[in-house]
Amino acid sequence: MLKLHLPTISQFAALMMLNISNAVFQLLVIPILIHYATPTKMGIYFIALSFGVLASILVNFGTSQTAVVELRRAKEYQEKLQISIETLAIRVYPFLLAIIITLSLSTIQQNGIYYLAIIPMLLAELINPQFFLIATYTISRYSMLNILIKLLVLALIYFYKSNDQLIFITLFSTGIGAMLLNAFYYTKVFYPKELIRYWPKFDKLIKLIKTHTLIVGNGITVHLQQSLFLFALPAFASPIFLSAYGLIDKLISSCRMMVNAYSAAVMPKATGEHLQGAQQWKALKKQQNALLAIACIAAGIFLYFFPELVLSILLLGKSSVDNNFIVEAIHLLKLIALVPLLIALNVLNVAELILEKKFISYFVAGLIVLLIAGLFVLFLYIGLPRYTLGYYPMIIEGACLVIYFLIIQNNRSNA
Repeated sequence: MLKLHLPTISQFAALMMLNISNAVFQLLVIPILIHYATPTKMGIYFIALSFGVLASILVNFGTSQTAVVELRRAKEYQEKLQISIETLAIRVYPFLLAIIITLSLSTIQQNGIYYLAIIPMLLAELINPQFFLIATYTISRYSMLNILIKLLVLALIYFYKSNDQLIFITLFSTGIGAMLLNAFYYTKVFYPKELIRYWPKFDKLIKLIKTHTLIVGNGITVHLQQSLFLFALPAFASPIFLSAYGLIDKLISSCRMMVNAYSAAVMPKATGEHLQGAQQWKALKKQQNALLAIACIAAGIFLYFFPELVLSILLLGKSSVDNNFIVEAIHLLKLIALVPLLIALNVLNVAELILEKKFISYFVAGLIVLLIAGLFVLFLYIGLPRYTLGYYPMIIEGACLVIYFLIIQNNRSNA
């Protein structure tokens, strides 16, 4: 019988507060943009933001997944210090690459200025301290500061709601807020006085980067599953549908953030259970999957039977919103009713591959799902009916669940 673990409960509460505030922030920004920006500019916002998230995944380079586990396993202070500094070192070169790509896109794209706006987001990810705070059960204060900063940024966006550069202001101020929050923890997490002493030598750094390449490869492929479709949508859909899908995509993203918060809260405890043996881990996984499933089934029922109410909440009222947008968004809300459950049932499959350091399997799983996403987009070019566009999230998340499950079963049978 698994007992309740109080640090895990407080960790979960703090992480849920962090992720709920992030999710609510991005959902509150959208109605402001929908009411005050054109559908075309809304589409540009979703595409630029999707690129920013993709570039941030590159900068993070899989360190958020591995560093928590390594810090929980470390026993000596010097070992923990070294892990933190190595985490920063691993991120530096991907960060420089992301900056080069971003600057290049800003010069060749018609709306390149919006890509420049996500640079603070990349700086924030370079010094992201969440791995350390999660591993040490000290994320509560970070969560509270995050709420304060998000409220200030939201107030700023609302103040400039009638400005012609509202989209740029939204992207740039969001990144600046995250960067200031993370900079507050820089000294505590990355020990600047010890950087030179513990900075990994080139040979070790290359080895660390190679180890993380498979993890970041999975992260990029997972995000590409969503962004590839979003990037392709303008060729198949109207600006109204693109805006509606962008809203639904952010709702799915918010759901994923909350599920991942739950997974991250459980991860330190799961590391200990996993070290005790397969049976302990399976029992914990079964218990947590049941809790997640109940919550996500309830969310799915609400999405399917009350889409008008959900949309009214998301848009803070619908009076001034285009009726065609409303129709498209309500239809999409019904189609994604199963998506939260599919995401929840797969999150601990991902955790299991990381705990067992099955990084090749982790990468292959993401690659297979990306291939399915690419085939869907290809079929659209060939002539797949337009009404199938709304089924994309369910197809992709369902494929993720099946593929990760099969890979895990194969790994267990070969163990």
